[in-house]
Amino acid sequence: MEKIKVALIGYGYWGPNIARILNESSTAELTYCADLIESSLSQVKQKYPQVKTTKDYHGILNDKKIKAVFIVTPTKSHYKIAKDFLEAKKSVFVEKPLTFTSQEARELILLAKNNKVILAVGHVFLFNPAVKFIKKAINDGELGTIRYIHLQRRNLGQIRRDVNVLWDLAPHDISMLLYFIKQKPLSVLATGQSYLQNGLQEIVSATVTFEDKIMASLILSWIDPLKIRNITIVGSKKMLLFDDVQPAEKIKIFDKNINIIENTRDVSYGQYQISLHSGDIYIPAIENKEPLKEEVEHFLMCIKENKKPLNDGDNGLQVVRLLEALQESLDKNAKVINL
Repeated sequence: MEKIKVALIGYGYWGPNIARILNESSTAELTYCADLIESSLSQVKQKYPQVKTTKDYHGILNDKKIKAVFIVTPTKSHYKIAKDFLEAKKSVFVEKPLTFTSQEARELILLAKNNKVILAVGHVFLFNPAVKFIKKAINDGELGTIRYIHLQRRNLGQIRRDVNVLWDLAPHDISMLLYFIKQKPLSVLATGQSYLQNGLQEIVSATVTFEDKIMASLILSWIDPLKIRNITIVGSKKMLLFDDVQPAEKIKIFDKNINIIENTRDVSYGQYQISLHSGDIYIPAIENKEPLKEEVEHFLMCIKENKKPLNDGDNGLQVVRLLEALQESLDKNAKVINL
């Protein structure tokens, strides 16, 4: 089977992980790597001597053998680089977030459509086996009606200088939130603070309200003592905890709920017509698959079979639109922004 020849644009923090997956792939052949920093290119040549390196990605645009590119560069450069490759009729995978504005995202989606190529965004958690398990549990009604979701992504560093913590960390949680809750978000509110860099918040607390009174809260931080990556989902039947930091037992399902007692006969006033239920804890077995590998192979498969990716441009646009609204709320001192 002929491999898809691909290029990697950016070999900084996340680029080496993409390069490793591509090097191990039976579907793709990493042919080029572009980066502005010479030392990064030297690392590529040392580890992957067969890969051509360059400081200027424009030379790759005219190579007809290259069918796809992976863009792993700072957020504000995503639009320009992706636009160039889409116009060259090459499929494009862009690390999260897709772009810095929803208008840019819409333009890239239209370009991909007009040039009949694939556009995908690096929402890697959509390919996490634990996240897929949660999605199925929600769809199957195991948790009942979803009431609220609490998401935390906290750590000491890595502090970026190009975007704030919202744009750095929230794309992961927002992509999962939209994956779990197939309803329209109605409003957002965000507050945050910058202690180290003027105008770039290191901590952000945010709320997203959906239809049917579903509420989601997010806590994002670069300056916490512990690495915390967890999601709590509260349903009318059961509750679920996803702790991505745990090496095992990542998901726990609690047979707990709280509901109004519909039949109040013989119920004392002291019970306030509220029923509390607490049962067992179930810890399901989760497949051991690397999400990044699953994501990259999914993109390559979509190119070969001309299929719509789970993490396509429209998915990326939805995330950027929420990020924009949350940023507007931050800029306006925690004003509620209606969507």
